[in-house]
Amino acid sequence: MAAPSLVERLQATPSNLVSLISTAPVAALTRAPMRGEWSAATVMAHLADAETVYGVRIRHMLADDRPTLAGYDEQAWVERFAPSEPDAAASLARFRILRESLIRILLTLEDDEWERVGNHADAGKMTVREMVERVADHDRNHLDQIRRALA
Repeated sequence: MAAPSLVERLQATPSNLVSLISTAPVAALTRAPMRGEWSAATVMAHLADAETVYGVRIRHMLADDRPTLAGYDEQAWVERFAPSEPDAAASLARFRILRESLIRILLTLEDDEWERVGNHADAGKMTVREMVERVADHDRNHLDQIRRALA
């Protein structure tokens, strides 16, 4: 299997999120740090939605021949869907299930499957490896965002 460090990074995110939000009071989770910024609960809802999108993209890349991967407007999704899941713990539970499913797939990949290609509507040609790197970077950025929101 290729890219074990990437998979390990993805595996670490759920426990990092649990550490961040499990002891935070609801008021801290739902408070936006500044006007126009996302609360920790909103970030959690976004992470769960993004995990859905990334999971579908990677599945298409592995099952289809050079698929076109749709972009999406993260802010529009947050505005539309985050209010329906204001509980950070519920978002975390959804994220964990989706992440576990993605990890199971990644652990089965042969070396050549990491190099399968999709054509992202905004970013252009990407390999599965590059998409998974994007997911890992996305995790890191939003973990930092949650830390700042809870500070």
